[in-house]
Amino acid sequence: MPQTVWLVTGTTSGIGAALVDCIISRGDKIIASGRNVDQKLGHLKSDNVALLELDVGAGKAVVEAQVKKAWEIFGHIDVLINNAGISGFKTAEDADDNFVNHLFQVNVFGQLHASQAILPLFRAQGHGTISFTSSGCAWAGLPFLGHYCMTKAALSSFAESLHREVSHLGINCVAFDIGGFPTRLAQPHEQDNDAASKKVDSGSALARAVSEPYADIFGQYMGLFVPDHSWVTPGDPNKAASTMVDVIQRRGVAEGRSWATRVVLGSDCLTYATKRRGEELQLLEKWKDVSVSTDAHEFVLKPEYEKYIVVTGVEE
Repeated sequence: MPQTVWLVTGTTSGIGAALVDCIISRGDKIIASGRNVDQKLGHLKSDNVALLELDVGAGKAVVEAQVKKAWEIFGHIDVLINNAGISGFKTAEDADDNFVNHLFQVNVFGQLHASQAILPLFRAQGHGTISFTSSGCAWAGLPFLGHYCMTKAALSSFAESLHREVSHLGINCVAFDIGGFPTRLAQPHEQDNDAASKKVDSGSALARAVSEPYADIFGQYMGLFVPDHSWVTPGDPNKAASTMVDVIQRRGVAEGRSWATRVVLGSDCLTYATKRRGEELQLLEKWKDVSVSTDAHEFVLKPEYEKYIVVTGVEE
């Protein structure tokens, strides 16, 4: 069986690091990318492992150039995993443009730019897979993480839309909505000195995350997680990485299953998603008469149009 060539962003910690280990263990080739990647992953270099310096938040031109450089390393790429991401606690009122723009630049626009860069290359070779590491926050919005939740909801929605655009070209897309995993997502990055790119961790940093009017409710909320947050991080990064690779390759736990544009990982995320969908169905039924009251004429969904509407997130 030929080796699959993977380009993975954000590989220096967390799910990304686990993906690197998983892909190496399966004998495939990987271009592991991230910031300061040579310093952090230099020991992994081999005939099957290449390292690429890539800050997905650096802008479209930089990302596009690095993706093209990545393509040249092994002569092609089969899978792009848009895994890089950041988080941060802020209220809607307290968040300045620097904070919000940085979150969106990394979590949304960086993924978009990498995907845009690789799409023509995938089209030319007639196949490819674009994957996104999203979050359970795409299903259940959380207080003080509103901006992060916005980015992840956008990411999962983009994966669904993009798949419908490119699947006829032999290109598949999938978003993994993952639950809580013990990663460094909420920890500050090295060499990030500006306020926009710092991610709060604990102690004084958390205390500065919100202004005085929100301090009490923020303290109550954080009391659910600090000092023991293990109950909200039940996931195993290594198991998540293995499952993501299985789903993308349609092997192991995914063998025999139809392609899905969104896959929930983690029992906690499954609980959020199931609860959310149940509540939404109840709400839709209760407000059904209000919803249809705005129609100018009777509406009937045409069968030929229905195939373009993502309902289940499953592509048969």
